[in-house]
Amino acid sequence: MDWISIGKITKTHGLKGELKFHPSMDETWVVKVKQVRLGFENPLEDYLDYNVQSIRGKDRPFIIKFKEIDDIEAASKLSGHTLYIPRDQFPDLPENEYYWFQVEGLKVYDEGGCFYGNVEEIIRTGSNDVYVVRDGERELLLPVIDSVVKTIDLEAGKLVFHPLEGLLEDTPV
Repeated sequence: MDWISIGKITKTHGLKGELKFHPSMDETWVVKVKQVRLGFENPLEDYLDYNVQSIRGKDRPFIIKFKEIDDIEAASKLSGHTLYIPRDQFPDLPENEYYWFQVEGLKVYDEGGCFYGNVEEIIRTGSNDVYVVRDGERELLLPVIDSVVKTIDLEAGKLVFHPLEGLLEDTPV
């Protein structure tokens, strides 16, 4: 089973076992999550599973409360942990919308079939995301706009883009 990070616990909040939760995504459904796995780096090796009692707040960080945690001492041991949920618990998105974990790792080609590397990072800007594509020697920043990103084929693990003027400049990493 694939476990995907949805955010991080930073510190305690109050005396009754609540914690500050910083989600790593903007999706509103994250406040409805009922079961999570907490871990530091690998959710398959060193982890604890918890039941979410509540997630509240309208701005980040949210306040999260686990059913199994009732005091500040127990809560303080969870600071720094990352929250994970199984990939299959993510809601389906509308057509032509993707989660970051679906895009990271895609092989990137221009419309002529020239390979440029893999999507290694996603930068969030106010207006559109930017995919950071690297092949070890060079780096390409692809704005996620219709005139640049032409197709994303998750089954083939491939992204095809249109090279607008000024987009392709040899930039050493």
